[in-house]
Amino acid sequence: MAGNQRERILTALAGAVSENGYANTSVDSIIKLAGVSRRTFYEHHSSKEDAFLAAFDSAVGRITAEVVRAYSGHDDFVEAARAGLECCLRVLAEDPAVARMVIVEVLSAGPEALQRRREVLSALTDRIVQASQGLPETPIGPELTAETIVGAVLQVIYNRVSRGEADRLPDLLPDLLYNVLVPFLGHKRAADERAKTLPKSVS
Repeated sequence: MAGNQRERILTALAGAVSENGYANTSVDSIIKLAGVSRRTFYEHHSSKEDAFLAAFDSAVGRITAEVVRAYSGHDDFVEAARAGLECCLRVLAEDPAVARMVIVEVLSAGPEALQRRREVLSALTDRIVQASQGLPETPIGPELTAETIVGAVLQVIYNRVSRGEADRLPDLLPDLLYNVLVPFLGHKRAADERAKTLPKSVS
């Protein structure tokens, strides 16, 4: 029962924050959506910020686990990048409220939320650097290249989610894949891989 109540609170928080923004979301609105008492809320969380951090950690943990499963099945850098990126875009598109919480509203949720966001981005950067180490050629400054890729992809996702277009994120896969690959593989190979990722109806 307690676990179910906690999940209801976290789900309600994501919905409330997505609808109203973090700053305009109150504990009252969360407990109303969750269908729990104020006492129950405070048995699980000390504040709205504490609940947000728990919801952020839960959502990011779930998304990360799915993405890791997707790319871990591929030894090839290109196929791993394609699978991981496809999974990330799809999972975010499947739950626009969670996407808005972890991509947009985290920026308004206080210094601890920003720190956890930085840690997530740093981990993504490290994974790209590690995955690219076996390539025949790597760019000068692979760490900065990977950091730039992560930042650029995140900004593109942020722009779509903030406009209420999370459901369209999977459409970005071919072009985002090209931009992820081109610093490591060059234009021709990245363009070829982009073409393979286009929907069959697109020439």
